Amino acid sequence: MEPFQPRVLSPEEIRVMLTGVSEEEVERARANSLTPLSREVLFEGLPASAIVRDIEGNEYIDCTAQAWTLNVGYCHPDVLAAVVEQMRYLTHVRFGWATIPRIKLINRLPQLFPGNLTRVVLTNQGGGTAIEAAMKLAMVNRPGATVFLTAYRGYHGATLATIAASHYMPVLTRFSGFGLDHFIKFPYPYCYRCPIQRSPRTCGLACLDLVEQAIRYAAGAPIAGLIIEPMQGAGGQIPTPPGYLAGLKEICHKHGILLIFDECQTAFGRIGAMSAAEYYGVVPDILVLSKGLGGGFPIGAVLAREDLKGFAYVEEHTTFGANPIAFAAALAAIEVMVRLDLPGRAQRLGERATARLRQMQEEYPLIGDVRGPGLFIGVELVEDRGTKRPATERAAALVELARRQGVIFDLDLPDIVNGLPDRRNVVKIKPPLTITEEQLDRALDVFEATLAQVSQFPPQMLEEIRSEMMRRAVPER
Repeated sequence: MEPFQPRVLSPEEIRVMLTGVSEEEVERARANSLTPLSREVLFEGLPASAIVRDIEGNEYIDCTAQAWTLNVGYCHPDVLAAVVEQMRYLTHVRFGWATIPRIKLINRLPQLFPGNLTRVVLTNQGGGTAIEAAMKLAMVNRPGATVFLTAYRGYHGATLATIAASHYMPVLTRFSGFGLDHFIKFPYPYCYRCPIQRSPRTCGLACLDLVEQAIRYAAGAPIAGLIIEPMQGAGGQIPTPPGYLAGLKEICHKHGILLIFDECQTAFGRIGAMSAAEYYGVVPDILVLSKGLGGGFPIGAVLAREDLKGFAYVEEHTTFGANPIAFAAALAAIEVMVRLDLPGRAQRLGERATARLRQMQEEYPLIGDVRGPGLFIGVELVEDRGTKRPATERAAALVELARRQGVIFDLDLPDIVNGLPDRRNVVKIKPPLTITEEQLDRALDVFEATLAQVSQFPPQMLEEIRSEMMRRAVPER
């Protein structure tokens, strides 16, 4: 019998199971789900594209790549072909077993990144679990050290440990994570909103002194590692300034601290290079990968310096952590990215997009800053360019209005200060790297049209938007 010929269910039963849903089923699922569900029910992504359709047939240009993950586009045929082929042989093994896709992926990943990051561990739970693996690896290699430095408004996952490592959102989450005493926060080098009120042109990277002070005076125990997004994603699409990461590496090595890059968002072409380590010319001790690696399938990876000690079996394993299907998908996605030069494509399209956005910035005072590089774009909206007061409500309205016009954008991470939404004012434009020029131009047309619309919203409308934002964001107590 053919391996894909069903034995218990009929082909028609399977088709209906996966392609048909009633309104009653949708509403029952919304009532039963412990996590919120979007209003739209997504159904079909057009192969290798930035286009997705919902069950009602509405079509969207997705400028989020579904959490910045579908770098090669929806349902890329080469990725699917690799997955189908692998499914003919194995769909699951436990963590300790080697498989052909696992062997090949372990050997392939170090070839993509600079330096001597030759030691590899793979997971299938995504970025948060990969960050935890990096933390454990740092503690293995710095015995007795259990403290980590992380940046203001950083985001590293939603596990209990990585929530503690990330930006604390006390009103929006009803728990703070475990092990808060194991994390020390330092200001991220956010040049548009400098944490020490300096000019980026003359500051001399003074923000590095804050890291040095945190190491010397804030730590109450030995520090194992410093975790940083080389370009902060959820915190606002913020690239570190030139020279900062090199200075950070020097500080870490002076104090015997392992430098860990969280490149779950930046790797695999999105910033116009294969990695931020390549873009900045700074190699960390440990590199964490996820998102774009799997071509839409769940996977994470940690690469480490060749001289670092590895894990014992019981220190790093999960039931589904060695899934050969995800590894096969990753191998195919890597080859697609390399052969189509998607990093170069992201650079070219990013330059096209940011040039257009900066033209808008000249016309619309609502745009305070436009940040790249590549297709890692953030547009910061402000009520006043002098005070830089965040235009939080207008940003939320822009995303909602654009969605109604068939374009999906998203915002930076939410925050509540003094009972009001704050700082969720950066619109993210991070589509699949396969987006066409026409689709990108159409998305920017919609962005400009909605930008003009929300620029005219009166105060009363902003109050109503603020109330709705709070209603949706704050969980029941």
